[in-house]
Amino acid sequence: MHEDNREQSHEELWKSQEEESMQMSTEEVCAMARRWERKNVPVYWVLLGLTVLFVAADLRGLRFFVNFPSPWLVAGNVWMLALCCYVGWTLRRGPLKMAPAGPCLAFLRRGYEVQRWALLGVRRGVVLFAPAIVALWWGGGPVLAAKNLGVQSTRVLRLLAGPTPLIVLAVMLSCIWLAFWKEGRKLDREIEKLGIEAR
Repeated sequence: MHEDNREQSHEELWKSQEEESMQMSTEEVCAMARRWERKNVPVYWVLLGLTVLFVAADLRGLRFFVNFPSPWLVAGNVWMLALCCYVGWTLRRGPLKMAPAGPCLAFLRRGYEVQRWALLGVRRGVVLFAPAIVALWWGGGPVLAAKNLGVQSTRVLRLLAGPTPLIVLAVMLSCIWLAFWKEGRKLDREIEKLGIEAR
């Protein structure tokens, strides 16, 4: 009996310590919100810069590939250009800013929801880039690009004409997809840590 009471008191102590460690103060939440806001401003500008770079490269590639008779090259490039323009359109609102008098938890909740939506969008975008890459490869894009750069080696051109570029890009896209999946899981853990219900 005495042993049961002692075990029960240890269990209650453990549960109370667990509840205390799960609760965060308002100052900690506000500090997290400010860190999140500071971290995401440069991320936004890097994404915007990369999008502009990809759109410029696609326009240049489209101008280059229009001179060749393969419709696969044009279709693949137009598909990539459309995806890059869509990414640019989603970035039009700018980075999230915290209102001076707004509640930190609400800002953090909104920020995490936006971040979760963006991670899901990137994972979908990686999958949507696959048809464009296949079309560019099918139309002989890697070989034409190499010839345009002055590559004369038949060995290199044969390698580019084979499935090697497609396999390398598939592995790279898979790694990117997995990295963003892991980042999404990390974000879900942060949301649980804050006690924000995931939607």
